[in-house]
Amino acid sequence: MALFRIGMCAAATAFVVGLTACSAPGETSSDPDQFVVIDTEELGDFSPLLGAGKNGESKIFESLYRIEEGVTDRIPAAVPVLAVGAPEPVGGDLSRWRVHTRTGVRFSDGTTFGPEDVVATYNSLIDPAFAAPIAADYDFLKRAVQTGPDTVEFELSGAYADFDHRLFLAIAPAEAFAVPGPADQAELNRHPIGTGPYVLTESRPDQIILTARDDYWGERAQVRKFVVRRSDDDNARASQLRDGADGTVLPPELAPAAAKDGYRVVSAVADDWRAITLPTGNPVAGDPAVRKALNFAVDRKAMVEHILGGHGAPMSTLMSPVYGENYDPAQDFGFDRDEAARLLDAGGWRLGADGIRERDGRRASFEIAYYPTEVLRRDLTMAVVSDAKKVGIEITPVAVDKKKMTPEYLAQTPFMLGGGGQPYTVDSQLYTKLHSRYAAPGVGSKWDNASDYVNPKIDELLDAARRETNAQRRAELYRQLQAEYHNAPAILALVTTNHVYVLRDNGWRVTPTALEPHSHGVAWGPWYGLARWTR
Repeated sequence: MALFRIGMCAAATAFVVGLTACSAPGETSSDPDQFVVIDTEELGDFSPLLGAGKNGESKIFESLYRIEEGVTDRIPAAVPVLAVGAPEPVGGDLSRWRVHTRTGVRFSDGTTFGPEDVVATYNSLIDPAFAAPIAADYDFLKRAVQTGPDTVEFELSGAYADFDHRLFLAIAPAEAFAVPGPADQAELNRHPIGTGPYVLTESRPDQIILTARDDYWGERAQVRKFVVRRSDDDNARASQLRDGADGTVLPPELAPAAAKDGYRVVSAVADDWRAITLPTGNPVAGDPAVRKALNFAVDRKAMVEHILGGHGAPMSTLMSPVYGENYDPAQDFGFDRDEAARLLDAGGWRLGADGIRERDGRRASFEIAYYPTEVLRRDLTMAVVSDAKKVGIEITPVAVDKKKMTPEYLAQTPFMLGGGGQPYTVDSQLYTKLHSRYAAPGVGSKWDNASDYVNPKIDELLDAARRETNAQRRAELYRQLQAEYHNAPAILALVTTNHVYVLRDNGWRVTPTALEPHSHGVAWGPWYGLARWTR
């Protein structure tokens, strides 16, 4: 595995974007084996059933597989961790898979890891008694079964060709699931027990401390203490970075100013998208003509250049080049205000005297809610407001607290949404966001199919692609799906954004970043491989 030393000017280092010249290191932490970071995510909720480490990024837990590092131009490989070798299909229809588990591994409480722990974790995830909020992401799983001293078999509801990239869930001891009950109230959520290289030694709402395990089954981590503080305000993190912290994640426009006096910028490629929901329940935003017109009305390339500072790419159909032959760039929406105006005219939306369109006495006007503490969401929202007005659609941006984002509110109000929670298969990228099953109240999370989009053709293609065993035929189904989506879009997808991290140049040799999902806290970035850092 390639390692890169922070603190050296290396133009060939692909994953480090050095926006400042090399400089002498700034103030270092008092403990040379400690690293202090400021996160955006709320601290706590450590249970795998709540999504902690669901893509193999946890430091406390480990998964059967993790994401291959250093690969960002295609879907990365699934690297075995608690598994031995690749998943094996059992039979020919891809509805049953076998995984061999690693031996000689112990949890942080001293108990032995085995296949029974994998079985218990996955079965609890899909058991309604545990009320796991990420259960919808595993709707294809019927059950996991231990079939030998070191083997687990997964029984699926049907053929699933991409199942080998769906085994990143963090694993906890079987004993943690012995008594069914809501995952957010379980002891595991407060006192996590995992096989990972770190153990939780302090937990407060504003700070957690992870300490390296001396009894870890693998190589002991050299970063002995990982301190995570929390602030969801982008500007606050930028100003607090020098207050004893060694790193954080920042919007692209704030990172360059923070990356000086011994700090450096790392830009990690992500399939993390931003989009505006266009809920069916809103009489303007949910109108098919408005949905499609807006997709032509916005200038995504300008957003990437001026808002992301080049740290990202346009995205309009939730598909991107990372998906290879599954992706058809010809179906992307271009920037065409004339086409947007034509679609609105054809849909009966006529320009009024004040430049805002109307139909049957209703103005083409609605609100977009966004989180005010997140600079990127705010700026993208304002860009959409500006572009929409130029084709006669009036949008009012509304800064809204996260607590207001109830299912009832989202059913009526467009929202600046972030997505790409598990972008390591096309199915996991699209299925819960577009399938009409998730438009039904109470099915999945409030972020699944947030526009309440119903398209029988899209449903048919999603289901067929999930079952298709032939890779070429599956790719054709996804290209057909993209074409159908182009005809009738569900949301206003805008961009994928790289995750931009700032960290101190204090001599650690840092592992490459992985292709990142929507989650952009300090579990990712250069800290994804924290346990493998060396000096």
